[in-house]
Amino acid sequence: MNKPEPNFEEMEKALLRLMPVAMGEEAQERMEAMLDGLAGDSKAPRFDFRNPAKWLACTGIAAALGLGVYLSIPRQNAPVKAVESVPVSTQSDLPPELVFLSESDLVEGMSDEGLYIDTGGSAVRKVRIRVIEESQIRDEETGFVVMLTEPREEMYMVPVSNF
Repeated sequence: MNKPEPNFEEMEKALLRLMPVAMGEEAQERMEAMLDGLAGDSKAPRFDFRNPAKWLACTGIAAALGLGVYLSIPRQNAPVKAVESVPVSTQSDLPPELVFLSESDLVEGMSDEGLYIDTGGSAVRKVRIRVIEESQIRDEETGFVVMLTEPREEMYMVPVSNF
């Protein structure tokens, strides 16, 4: 098959019509003058190492940056997501049209409640943990996936050993 020869002259004319018009000489000079006025002096100010006020300002900036980095580091009591195995009783309690997909526990917070002496006379440390249990269930008829959340608090007694 013979392809028709492209007409490059018409294409070039169309492209030339799309090209923006150049700025005039006067407009170019005004723009350069405005940029020169915004740029100011070409000399950059030097830092005076002997000025204590500047050292104090630099120390404050460094302290603020250090505090920002410290606050951005995750802590031990940050929420931790732990996926646990699904108990068989949870799956068998569901109607047949619902399918159990997953279950996970999100540790929302942990706090130390201090030392406690139990009735036997041994010392234990009370630790309170706030947990949010998330379960996903799919309805086979509609295809909807539902997430069930159940918050709970757990109290653990951790034995304290004497050295």
